[in-house]
Amino acid sequence: MKILYALVVALIMGMASPGASVAEESAHDHGAGDAVVGELGGGAGAKGRMAGGKGKGGGPKGGQAGEKPLRCAGLVNMSNGMVLPVGKYSVSLKYVHVSKDKLYDGQDRKTGNYNGKYKRVDNVVNLTAKAGLFDDFEARIQVPLINREQKQKSGNPPAHSATVRNSGFGDPIIMGRYALLSERNGDPFSLAVGAGVKVPLSNTDKKTPPGGASSAEYMGPNFQLSTGSWDPKMEIGATKMLGRSRVDAHFMYTIAGDGAHDSRGGNQFKYDFGYGYALNKYFDLEIELNGVDQQPVTHNGEKTVNTGGHFIFITPGVHWKITDSTRLAVGVPVVVYRNLRGEPRTPERSSKFNLGEDYRIVTSLSYHF
Repeated sequence: MKILYALVVALIMGMASPGASVAEESAHDHGAGDAVVGELGGGAGAKGRMAGGKGKGGGPKGGQAGEKPLRCAGLVNMSNGMVLPVGKYSVSLKYVHVSKDKLYDGQDRKTGNYNGKYKRVDNVVNLTAKAGLFDDFEARIQVPLINREQKQKSGNPPAHSATVRNSGFGDPIIMGRYALLSERNGDPFSLAVGAGVKVPLSNTDKKTPPGGASSAEYMGPNFQLSTGSWDPKMEIGATKMLGRSRVDAHFMYTIAGDGAHDSRGGNQFKYDFGYGYALNKYFDLEIELNGVDQQPVTHNGEKTVNTGGHFIFITPGVHWKITDSTRLAVGVPVVVYRNLRGEPRTPERSSKFNLGEDYRIVTSLSYHF
């Protein structure tokens, strides 16, 4: 954690260094557990304003009069420190595909044959709408559409015993964000804080299938469409624009509440650092470091040891700026560190280990108006 704190201090100090303020800021969001990403840069309430950098004729330095400077859009797998100007709006669709088929105890992969879950596939589409309601304040709502499948083994020797699926709308998240600093207003970097809550509106009653590896009546909270709990969220983000480049940092903490069937989802801390570069008018490249520290869930009143863990991803991405208002972004978060909680037992086949992935695929389409 000392290394993480040092990175945060270094990033903030770097953002505070002198640099040209910008005319246009990106709008970008971050959802529960998984980020809503790749929203828009440009045109957000500060058209034609750029402190410095103008050559003769009133145009940007090195360009024609009225030519827009190249700006990098928001990053694909994280949020940032920007807030929509009053009267501006954005909508985005983010699709995340995750396939897990390897069991881990801590950082060690387990290659034996065990009872319990052995493969899981998640496909999630997040719809996010944002609005600049007041000066320096925006509101957003995110609604996920979820499709999950998990395969389980049981018996002696362990063999496939059940496939369980769950699909539908998940719990909406409602948040507000306030800009403490904004480059659009002449500050050296953008800094925003936010708070909100996940609202328990979706289904919590997916039952364990006959022949499954668990004796519990209901599936655990991380497989349900809803945990059945009110989960408060807090965030802080920062952004520094440097010509064609941008540097972002974002942190979010989620407090899990008491949910359905004597369950609890487990607190979560997400931390992200990213760099983006505008290649030209149409394409950006980016790289991110994304971290997730997920606490174990509680199921039927007891902590489920083979859940949660600490994950770190490196995410390369590319953005296609289709128009001034529309962006398509794709990123591939690759796991570079994992520490997954397991539960060794006797006999060995009854051990409960956690599923991990090698990479995931993130795609975002966003529109700003």
